[in-house]
Amino acid sequence: MIMPVKKTTVKQKVYNAILFDILDGNFALDEFLTEKQLGERYDIGKAPVREALIELCNENILQSIPRLGYQIIQVTDRNVADATELRLDLEISALRKAQNRFDDSMLSKISKLNQDWWQEVLSGELDIKSRWHHNSLFHTTLVSFGGNELCVDIVRKLIQLEWRAYAQMLSSPEQRNSFFHQSTNKPHLEIERALFARDFSQSEALLRKDILTLSELLRSQSRLLL
Repeated sequence: MIMPVKKTTVKQKVYNAILFDILDGNFALDEFLTEKQLGERYDIGKAPVREALIELCNENILQSIPRLGYQIIQVTDRNVADATELRLDLEISALRKAQNRFDDSMLSKISKLNQDWWQEVLSGELDIKSRWHHNSLFHTTLVSFGGNELCVDIVRKLIQLEWRAYAQMLSSPEQRNSFFHQSTNKPHLEIERALFARDFSQSEALLRKDILTLSELLRSQSRLLL
């Protein structure tokens, strides 16, 4: 049975637009966002904007300031540390659960993701947004092999939190380029090779190192801003 494709609502489109503007660092942390301002920015009515803002507040991405508007909630060094700890628990657990049923179809999915990455690198079309998209897709795909859809969604949101930290901690193009060049796709290729060899102990060690390396890069930037 083919499941029907779920249509994106107007509210979801506005939600995505606001979220990606936040992730891209297009709003200052001290800026007050208003329904009117956002409605004009996205050329949309107030109702879906308000609904999107409420959802973003519920997810602790924005906070409502009475009579002023909405502000971005700053991601702290502690937030990044907590996200890393939870990612390690969930992703390592999912990989261990997947070991007994790991097959060629799973390996094929991982290989395809890495191939797509390098195609974008060679084409010169790989930007920061694509880098975060690939990183999220790689890790959530690995987690999906554990068979827990809720876990996949949580890991996606944790990586999204790290993306927010990146947007807030690296405001200049020079900082972003430096971070971009320090975080490459090499760990994902190494994980693929370990999975191909069915060396799950090595896969787990490489996955742990990849998660911790990204966290340390973000937290080192946070300390530089203090």
